[in-house]
Amino acid sequence: MLVTENLMQFIWKLRLFRTNGLSSADGESLVVVHVGQYNTDSGPDFLMSHIRCEGSDWFGHVEMHIRSSDWDRHCHQQDDAYNNVILHVVWKNDRVIYRGDGTAIPTVVLSEYVDQLLLERYSNMMSTKSWIPCGFQLGSIDDLKKSMWLNTLSIERLEMKVQQIMVILKQFDADWEKTFWVWMCRCMGLKVNADTFQELGEKLPLSILQKYRSNLFKIEALFFGISGLLKQQKDSEYVKQLADEFKYQKHIHDLESVSGIWKKLRMRPYNFPERRIAQLAVLFCKNELGVSKILAVDNLAAARKLFKIDSLSDYWVSHFSFGTKAGEKKSVRLGKDAVDILVINVIVVFLFSYGKYFGIETYVDKALELLEEMPAEKNVVVRQFAQCEWHVQSALQSQGILQLKRFYCDRKRCLYCRIGSEILKKN
Repeated sequence: MLVTENLMQFIWKLRLFRTNGLSSADGESLVVVHVGQYNTDSGPDFLMSHIRCEGSDWFGHVEMHIRSSDWDRHCHQQDDAYNNVILHVVWKNDRVIYRGDGTAIPTVVLSEYVDQLLLERYSNMMSTKSWIPCGFQLGSIDDLKKSMWLNTLSIERLEMKVQQIMVILKQFDADWEKTFWVWMCRCMGLKVNADTFQELGEKLPLSILQKYRSNLFKIEALFFGISGLLKQQKDSEYVKQLADEFKYQKHIHDLESVSGIWKKLRMRPYNFPERRIAQLAVLFCKNELGVSKILAVDNLAAARKLFKIDSLSDYWVSHFSFGTKAGEKKSVRLGKDAVDILVINVIVVFLFSYGKYFGIETYVDKALELLEEMPAEKNVVVRQFAQCEWHVQSALQSQGILQLKRFYCDRKRCLYCRIGSEILKKN
């Protein structure tokens, strides 16, 4: 049966062991008054515990190991941080262990007090090849508990993205406008080209772009030129003019192009980087997208309107990329699902980050309200959970379920998942 120290900590923390008749390996009666505070830092596993041994109250720390001999193997007897350990909790007792001063530490063999069913459930979760470790049991969990967990995970996901925003903000000396455009570019790149699009955003000279904001052609020349996609691409007069304009701008402003590689393999033509960059140019130029417009968003309709594209340059009506004709006129707009993804990843994340940074709860609340108002995303993760009787109702919940899949299910962190905990705790 698979047992880990993490599982032992989980069992101890939630008191998932029989407390009646609990005794040490030496036969002394034990009562666990307080399991202690779980320690996520160095030192003993649980701090400030309260144990009653043979009627005497002991206050101190609790340390856990699979085997009691692990105490010596880890050299805890030489570490002052472990001098106040009052109880050693082990799965197998193979040696008497001592503190640094030579006094023996009471040991309790946890395996003697744990229900076998809990161990079987945990072992099944850890060994399963299923897409979701506990998928076949999800239907038995209360919907309210699942909903509350997804709300928490959605916040956790946003907090992680805030950290990404903060890295960019620091890189550009707290310039929020530049940070916004770097993040905007990254989000336009989807997963495949996110890094190269971010590099594009980093190299876009905002001060120069602002001067030409009313001139879409110059904006396109700068966007495409810095992307590096104009090189050796002169299939039409439009492309030649773009190349000539960028050559001039590059000379007078000493501009650099990106070094990253643009990817198109197994990508829908509507998501080709050239087309996405053409849309970015319009969002910058005609929609005048920027920090002030993001902060002014007060409802979902206004958020979606920011990404509305009515037209692109004529070339992109019949092309998906440079030199590749589409064969017939194609829609230039961002699709409804694409717009909603940008609302989630750009507007919601930026409002949340800005609000957290400046301590303005209005922006944080606005971000969460937008997620609650939006429909759940349509993707393979959402569909797979639906097959396991877990249906999401909003983008707030679908963001949570993406976080759950990537950072809990995929990594089999079931002990840290509220749903995994509920399944393991069930009688």
